Amino acid sequence: MSSARVCLPLLAVFAVAVSTSAQDQVVLKRGRLAGKITIAGTIEEFTGEDIQIRSSQGETLRTYPAADVIAVVTPHTEAHDRGLALLREGREGRVEDAIVALETALKKEPRAWVRREILASLVQSELRRGDIPKAGTRFLALLRSDPTTRHFRVIPLAWMSEPLTATARSQAQSWLNGSVEAGKLMGASLLLDDPNLSSAAQSVLRGLATSPDRRIQSLAQTQGWRLEAAQGTVGELEVARWQARIDELPGDLRAGPCYVLGRAYAARHDYELAAATLLWLPLVDDHDFRLTARACLEAGIALERIGQQSEAHGLYREATRRFPETPSADEARGLLETATEREPSPKKEVAP
Repeated sequence: MSSARVCLPLLAVFAVAVSTSAQDQVVLKRGRLAGKITIAGTIEEFTGEDIQIRSSQGETLRTYPAADVIAVVTPHTEAHDRGLALLREGREGRVEDAIVALETALKKEPRAWVRREILASLVQSELRRGDIPKAGTRFLALLRSDPTTRHFRVIPLAWMSEPLTATARSQAQSWLNGSVEAGKLMGASLLLDDPNLSSAAQSVLRGLATSPDRRIQSLAQTQGWRLEAAQGTVGELEVARWQARIDELPGDLRAGPCYVLGRAYAARHDYELAAATLLWLPLVDDHDFRLTARACLEAGIALERIGQQSEAHGLYREATRRFPETPSADEARGLLETATEREPSPKKEVAP
């Protein structure tokens, strides 16, 4: 049993009504002034470069640039739909069930391009439960299937300091010393804060910053900002340069760099800019569950520093609602409780 669902490129989120037929539907940009067309048929392939669709049996395969795709509607297996629904719930216990459902869908799905969609969801699922080795292994499988993948943004990188398990540290070292650039980037990112391996990680990032792959190059460069942002030593000209660099990035690669830039603004006491930059994650790109929770919390803290308590408390509540069972949600609850305790008790009126 299957149902039709929307598989969407990059950051687009739409609800598209479809018939019960098994045909795929592709909505493409056409011309200027937001023109678009819809093509029905069978998608034979969908990569980061193009989409190939055959309108009917025996008809010539037509190819369109992936950048022109607005939305894709295609049938999903029941397991695939269930996995996505469980993942959207955001509760830790549901993530385990989501992984089971998505793994079942991966085995049943015959279409290579849809299997890549499932792999991207599995990477996010593993990241949500904090299993970096599995997330990275699945991402590399996705990349082998399509080196131009539209899902490069899910690459497991560390943008905030979190302790690594012994298994994750060992796997990160293996990736760091490997020959695959994406693996080296993951390894360097995870080990950047390691007191014994930070120098090696920084050296690898410097090498990757000149990679011919613009995605690797951009992320390696922005990963290199993390130590400066943490030390609070970034000057005005430097943060301006970082902002300009982020503005050049594709929208789907901005989440992590925006988090680092937001922290740099906060370290400089530019709290309004810090909040505005950090809010890119919860407002525009929340694919990294834990990082987005942290950005939401820190945006609230920044606003509270400039006296915007109401807005700050709204963000704390948002963190607890959207990102339950994360350390950031726990911290947000604590801040809300402290704020409640500080509120003065209402004065009682005394009758004359």
